[in-house]
Amino acid sequence: MTDYAEEQMMEVEALESIYMDDFTKVQDAPLVVKVHIVPNQDGGKNHGKWIYRWTQCSQIVVALSLVFKMPETYPDTAPNVDVVLEKGLSDRQEKEIRALLDQQIEENLTMVMVYTICEAVREYLLENNREGNDGSEYQEMLRRQEQRQKKDTLAAEAEQAKIDASEAGSASKSNVGTPVTVETFAAWKKAFDAEMATKEGTKGAANGEKRLTGRQLWTSGAAKEDTSTDADEIGSQRLDGDDDDEDDEDYVDGQDEDDEVDDE
Repeated sequence: MTDYAEEQMMEVEALESIYMDDFTKVQDAPLVVKVHIVPNQDGGKNHGKWIYRWTQCSQIVVALSLVFKMPETYPDTAPNVDVVLEKGLSDRQEKEIRALLDQQIEENLTMVMVYTICEAVREYLLENNREGNDGSEYQEMLRRQEQRQKKDTLAAEAEQAKIDASEAGSASKSNVGTPVTVETFAAWKKAFDAEMATKEGTKGAANGEKRLTGRQLWTSGAAKEDTSTDADEIGSQRLDGDDDDEDDEDYVDGQDEDDEVDDE
């Protein structure tokens, strides 16, 4: 069983630490709390000060307080929230704030929601923190113009984001190759072998006149062998001729020398 009293007490302690002087516990049972809200949540003393947001200074010209009346079974039961306008807000803006409160309560039912609601309202005040929020036609015109500009800016940013995402997707796809499988490799190998065979055939045809057949190579080798054999035989005959001179019966050793002496 949910201990609603303890859960509410813990939420009060958290809100006191967050909002400090801007938070007031009005009543214990049933629990009632009040939160003072300005565009920059630094406390009630911020009226007339300057805040810095989105590189522009803007004087605080809007403020309000929210009064939360908690039923016994809160947060399972929705709280009752009163809006107390304090500065610079028109009746039209009060209606917009109340619509915002209803939306936040519906979205956060069954959860502690005071901080979430206060932050949503603070964002609204920040967007509407400007002079002349008197509900006049001129101010309404300025407001509508500003809303159109914001809408156009958001649409342009969304379109650019789509373009960037599409370009990034195309770039990533172009860097992805074909996955290698047994089938794709076999197909590539077959095509590669056929290409190499074609190149070898073309090369062989171009050099056909210069290349000898196996028979021509064998015949050429036999011819060289015959030539070498004939040369060996001629050399051998010459050596044998010298030996024959010595074996000749009419040969006299030193005969040649005597003939040379007689000539002298």
